[in-house]
Amino acid sequence: MFNLKEFYVLGLPIDTDIGKINFIKVKDYPDHIMDLQNIGMSKQEIIYKYSEMNEDGKLDELIDELESLSLYDISNGLENFKQSYFNVLHKMFGDEKILHKINEENFDIYRKLILDMNCANEEKINPNPEIQKAIERSKRVKSMDQDELTFSDICSSVVAYSGNDYNDLLNWTVYQLYMTFHRIGLFKNYDTSTLFATVSEKATVENWSKHIDLFEEESHVMEESKFKNTTGKMFAE
Repeated sequence: MFNLKEFYVLGLPIDTDIGKINFIKVKDYPDHIMDLQNIGMSKQEIIYKYSEMNEDGKLDELIDELESLSLYDISNGLENFKQSYFNVLHKMFGDEKILHKINEENFDIYRKLILDMNCANEEKINPNPEIQKAIERSKRVKSMDQDELTFSDICSSVVAYSGNDYNDLLNWTVYQLYMTFHRIGLFKNYDTSTLFATVSEKATVENWSKHIDLFEEESHVMEESKFKNTTGKMFAE
């Protein structure tokens, strides 16, 4: 399989051992965003979500069973996840029998490929429920200091800056949309930093053409020492 992320921006199909896989385009993204979210869920996240709903203990048996299964088995066994995988794989491969070509050996490879091609990330879940709750609190606090960024914000920003209209965006791939949006951000930072550089020697001019890593993961994990000194102290004793 010839798969180099360097060429994702071109939007060309990728040859794989089970056929050519195509990028999802912006016009099809609304139909598959929920499916991609399901595909992005790890075994740990699925179990964590069910555990959150298990206030009365009725899901104990299901959770115990999920613990003993692989993500591949879970994705085949739970109907909503199986349907999501079929929807996205069918769309990207154009093959109604594509699920028969996915097995335990190649499942992780194609799952990762799908996520990368659509700029989707797997949420990292800490196996310690209390630490995971602390991580989620950290995310909520950070989100309060940042403006909420929606899909419509990204599309309208690209249209406003690039001169393309919304019909043009429909035929872009999701990867191209996100890459262009982030490049525009670097352009604007460059313009701002060069302006400040004219009045301050301390201003740092950021390179507008520097590499953009769409797969960089943001860390919300506390260092163990810091965790023990805050909310984690009561659990560490």
